[in-house]
Amino acid sequence: MNLSDITETVFQSIPHTIIPTEQDTKLLRKHKKLLLSYGNDLAKGVYHDDNLQETLSPEVRKQREQSLHEWYQISITCDFDQHYWNWQVFVGVEHVKHNVSNASVLTMWVWIMTSMQQNLLRDLETSEALKVLSVFQKLQAVVTSLVVEGNISTQKEGIYLASGLNNNILTRLVGIEINQLIVQGKKELMLSDSQEQKAA
Repeated sequence: MNLSDITETVFQSIPHTIIPTEQDTKLLRKHKKLLLSYGNDLAKGVYHDDNLQETLSPEVRKQREQSLHEWYQISITCDFDQHYWNWQVFVGVEHVKHNVSNASVLTMWVWIMTSMQQNLLRDLETSEALKVLSVFQKLQAVVTSLVVEGNISTQKEGIYLASGLNNNILTRLVGIEINQLIVQGKKELMLSDSQEQKAA
């Protein structure tokens, strides 16, 4: 599995207008001090949720807070270049090892964006706040695409390597199972729809 190949595959499937530009980088640098001041509260806030406090041990939660804080600091101060995007794919690889679900990543970003919006609208003129938010929206779209793809590719590659099967055979076998899962899913949806109609 090659990080650059995954990055390239993702970039070929997304609109290039959502990829942060050099101007976007300059805007973040302009407000670097303010943005960095949000980092600690952002990281702790994500994992302050009651459900996460119940399901994650204090040690794991602390590690994830620290990782998120470090990720945020680097993202505010770095260039959005090939190395950075490859790193986001690698984040997805590490998530498999540490059992961080894609659902967690996507909802975490919603929390971050909501918090960023509140902070920026409070601390900057509205027009400037919206420009910075626009950069973060781009970042959210590209980063989540790369992280999720990195996660899925890692799991697929792990299964392929562990099984020892020829990739074509494995793909065919997985395809058969997926077709069955689609049939099963359709049946479940039809059943729930039928039950809702009866209840109405």
